Amino acid sequence: MGLFLFLMIAAENANKKINWYPSFAVKHKMPYGSYIVHQEAKKLFGNKMKNVRNTPYVYLSKNPNAHGTYVFYNDRINFGETNLKKLLEWTKKGNDLFISNTRFEASIEDSLGIKMKFFLSAEFADKTILGLLNRNIKPKDSIIFDKTRTRYVFKSFDTINSTVLGYFGAEKDSLYNFIKLKYGKGNIFLHSFPHAFTNYFMLENDNATYTSGLLSYINRKQNIYWDTNYKNGATSKGILKYIAASPAFLWAYRLIFIGLFLYIIFEGKRKQRPIPVVEPLKNETLVFTKTVADMYLENKEHKRIALLHINHLMDYIRTHLYLDTRKWDREFMEKVAEKSKTSFENVRKLFELIDEISGYESIRPEKVLELEKLINLIKK
Repeated sequence: MGLFLFLMIAAENANKKINWYPSFAVKHKMPYGSYIVHQEAKKLFGNKMKNVRNTPYVYLSKNPNAHGTYVFYNDRINFGETNLKKLLEWTKKGNDLFISNTRFEASIEDSLGIKMKFFLSAEFADKTILGLLNRNIKPKDSIIFDKTRTRYVFKSFDTINSTVLGYFGAEKDSLYNFIKLKYGKGNIFLHSFPHAFTNYFMLENDNATYTSGLLSYINRKQNIYWDTNYKNGATSKGILKYIAASPAFLWAYRLIFIGLFLYIIFEGKRKQRPIPVVEPLKNETLVFTKTVADMYLENKEHKRIALLHINHLMDYIRTHLYLDTRKWDREFMEKVAEKSKTSFENVRKLFELIDEISGYESIRPEKVLELEKLINLIKK
């Protein structure tokens, strides 16, 4: 019996797949979690480092005397108008704001006068060179064998009040991905490669020297507010906890269940003879399609579903728009937009999403829905 149980456990562990979900959560030890950098930051900053689990508006409102550096990193961060306004006001008073994000939301670009552009790291074969311009740090150039091919760099920014701190590719290429902006009495650090904070990145070659170089820009003499809220893998409180925290919501929730219980007791009996159900003729094609779809969903093969959508899209472009799909450059996207009577911005977002999906081993179902929505704009 013991041997049989051991073999079952061993077989289960042998079939476990690596989870490539871009979590960025500080407690996750998966490749794209940030457990390692969080632990190293605690050693580096000591009791100056404070984990923040609330939004910036809530935390800074509750702690009006907070002073130091606020650190954010995730592949996509959307602060929203209220949180961003609170952060910028706080920075303007003499604090520092450090944001590492693949692409910054439009409100940040408008507020800080920056523009982003994307390029494919396939231009550098299967590797990307990272570097920092601060000669006092002197980290080694890091070669990253990446699964995510889309990269964003700064297309334009205020060169008078800004300082370039890092780049992609070679220094001469001007593919800047790390800048410092003077904002009021404070500073804003903007970095477009948040994967530098992941476990996978830090354990590859000498990449950890690059991450330590990024952290060296944080003032160790002041408090460091380390955000744990804006992370893809952050644990949500859930709606039930919010309901339980409010007596009014809690009693409303109880009354709903009491009402349902009473309805079942007094109104549960039939008041008329049952109406016979006439079964419609079965459509075997729909049954087969549903069976295949259910199989993919049950196995959580969201990426496979996305790839089927992408293959059908490419076939549609070739057979209906009469375009060659082997090269996805700007000219190709403009032709797709023109022939499908769709805006170029929507077409560009679609191919960025396709490139992003292709780079991951697994994706979340939300990505499939987003892909389907953009494809329908072209096929309308």
